[in-house]
Amino acid sequence: MAIVEHVSRHLCSPFGGRGEEDGEVGSYLMMSLVLGILVVPIVVFGQRPESDIQAVDIVSGINISVRILAAVTAIYALVSIGHNARTWISERSSNIIVKTKLVFLWIFGFAKIIFTLIYGSFYLKCSNLISFELTDVLAIEHFTSIIFVILQLVFFQYVGRYTFTTRPIIKYVASIIAMANFVDLLVFMTLSVNGNKDIIFEENNTATVNCTGYSQTTVNNLIFITRSFRPPVNLQYSALAITLALSMKPDTEKLFSRWNMLGLQFFWRSPKRLAKVITVVVLMNVPLLICVPFNVYLQTRTQSRIWLSLMLAQKIAVFGCLLSTNYFMFKKLKLSVKNISINANEFMLLFSAMGVSAYGSIQMFLQEEVDGVLTSLIIISVFSILYQVTIILFGRRVDLVGNEISTIHAIQQLVVILGCNNMAVWFNDFLYGIWDMSNDRILKETVFKYIALMLYPLLAYYRFQSAMEFMELFRHVS
Repeated sequence: MAIVEHVSRHLCSPFGGRGEEDGEVGSYLMMSLVLGILVVPIVVFGQRPESDIQAVDIVSGINISVRILAAVTAIYALVSIGHNARTWISERSSNIIVKTKLVFLWIFGFAKIIFTLIYGSFYLKCSNLISFELTDVLAIEHFTSIIFVILQLVFFQYVGRYTFTTRPIIKYVASIIAMANFVDLLVFMTLSVNGNKDIIFEENNTATVNCTGYSQTTVNNLIFITRSFRPPVNLQYSALAITLALSMKPDTEKLFSRWNMLGLQFFWRSPKRLAKVITVVVLMNVPLLICVPFNVYLQTRTQSRIWLSLMLAQKIAVFGCLLSTNYFMFKKLKLSVKNISINANEFMLLFSAMGVSAYGSIQMFLQEEVDGVLTSLIIISVFSILYQVTIILFGRRVDLVGNEISTIHAIQQLVVILGCNNMAVWFNDFLYGIWDMSNDRILKETVFKYIALMLYPLLAYYRFQSAMEFMELFRHVS
């Protein structure tokens, strides 16, 4: 690690002074080069069937190697922080976004372990149906995956309590851990959408039933549950781990408002305001949460039209909230914008927003017949993304001192409504996104369906990250 820190200074020095942002350029350069090299073999060999032992060896070997590197790096960081905290830790942190993400990371982490155990147990019980080499590779893959998840949960729980200094080695640690999770996400996504059937993990497979010792119904239920929820759980876990790792890189300035020091009262001190917000949140989100399972699993043309109409009504309501927030923030407030560089969470928000826009474009331009409702839905969604990202990025950079409290209360209410809506949409995308894409008549069996499925992690993550950013924005305006 001393060598890495020494190299980082030389990587940064040609670009500017003071070691140029203490390893920022070097850490991103390293991550870009390694990922650029690994993406091609992962995608190429990940498309081959599971019976191709060489392809499985290459993809699993890449994933395990990067995983071990990240595990060693995390252990090194934990030991170093314990022995020399002053050079690593700047101060204790109380970032609400990090704390909320840690809760979800633990939930997804335990779920990932359970699904990995279920998946792995099928292959171990039915090892007589596959080659000895494949059994060994998959056993090592699953074992290292579980150990790495546990290590990361401990690591992020520990480092999530602190804000770190600008030492170059910290940025390298963050980049290596983020890189390992990105490789894991890419491997899993490639294997999930390649269309190749598993050798054992198939429903109504008599040989699998015989070797597991379970009934046909139990086997089918386990396979259905694992196939339904394992992909979104794994992908959300990896996405959260990536942003938590990148958030170790210290931000240049804290984004907190001074309103709390001035004694601003939260809007919920008024029962009428609180009741109004709860009513709007329920009316805007509950119908969709109830209807979405029927749309995914029991889809008919009538259900599809009802679903699209509900979605359009919700999008119009959300767009109205965004326009109102934009009006209060940029027309009613006396703005004083701080010049603050973008942080890791905001970068991931922008990146995921591009994925959502790309998916909307695919749906719009692949329509065989122009559907007015769907087209309107996509157009409103794209403009909503633009307004939402603008409000989040600029809202946390404005100084609110000297404005009317009634205007701030209005913004607080709208931010809560928008944050709850993003959580509800995230819940739908998280549970049913892959199913919805798989059954999408517009995408069909084309390369665009493959692209859409690869964009799925960004769609779900955009909503989650937006909800977290609105939570932080609410804190900023409270």
